[in-house]
Amino acid sequence: MQKLIDEETGKHLKKKFDESMKDEVDVKIFTNKIISPGDNQSAEILEFTRQLGNELSEIEPRIKVEEKPISDKAAKEMGLTTSPSILIGYGKGYKIVYNGAPLGHEATGFIETIMMVSSGNSGLEKDQEKLVASMDKDVSIRVFVTPSCPYCPKSVITANKIAVASKGKVVSECVEAAENRELSEEFNVGSVPQQVINDDHSSTTVGAQPDEQMVMQVFKYGSPEKYEKLAAEMEKEKKQREVLADNPDKTVYITDGNIEEALAKYENLVIDFWAEWCMPCKMIGPVIEELAAEYKEKLVFGKLNVDENKKSASRHGVMSIPALMLFKKGKKEGEIIGAQPKQEMEANLKKVFNL
Repeated sequence: MQKLIDEETGKHLKKKFDESMKDEVDVKIFTNKIISPGDNQSAEILEFTRQLGNELSEIEPRIKVEEKPISDKAAKEMGLTTSPSILIGYGKGYKIVYNGAPLGHEATGFIETIMMVSSGNSGLEKDQEKLVASMDKDVSIRVFVTPSCPYCPKSVITANKIAVASKGKVVSECVEAAENRELSEEFNVGSVPQQVINDDHSSTTVGAQPDEQMVMQVFKYGSPEKYEKLAAEMEKEKKQREVLADNPDKTVYITDGNIEEALAKYENLVIDFWAEWCMPCKMIGPVIEELAAEYKEKLVFGKLNVDENKKSASRHGVMSIPALMLFKKGKKEGEIIGAQPKQEMEANLKKVFNL
């Protein structure tokens, strides 16, 4: 039988496991061994799941793979009915489920989740971890995915991060949409990834959500009273940050709520369209801050988070980030797409603004 993980990939994974894993991780695969005659697809999916688990266990013995019938007590406790279903870290108190085989892009996220559970490190920011750990109620997150979706693993990993940080309060469930058609139809899954919290249709979000936003959405269900208080404080802080200084020497906070005011207020304005998950955005962040101080009284630099301000990002035609939009007297006169060295960025700014 041909291996799913070739020798070179296996060596790379072994190195990652050695660097990231701390404790053993139980991976329970629940299956229904009774397959209808002629249902070759189900048989192939089951075999893929078994083989992936066995090969990972061969590469790293701390990954303890065990196959159980779907009628097993743990499967019943978690409400699992799909064959195959996978439960990661159950022995350590985690509730991370793959409802269907981790096919395609999901295989990478599946492996990352195993390492995350082993280390016990969610990868969330400390303040986000504290929020999740302080929740009063249990919460469930379903993330609907397809194997061909390149954005789905990020959504699943974010949900799994929250499950790890919650120490068992959060059930994170990756649902392979095609293998779970009834469930997908129940939640009107048209695009993926799609997230649903506590099976509440009104909680549905489509597209990969930043960690901070997903944490807040989960916290809303896990601690409603605390959430209301925190949301009010955050809105107050946002309003304070939206106040535009007359002659700033650092970047200003631009949102859907104040962008028109900023365009009218500042004669020469550079808006950095960015996102938390964008590494090139974070790379040029310090450069933007330096330029804001160096070009005080000549240029004003603003930062706009595209995930939090989708209206403005769409209106100004932002297709990729980082994207610097250059405005003179409220009119767009140029743009800088992608991360550039400071010297090159500076040359482009001088050309557009005649500095």
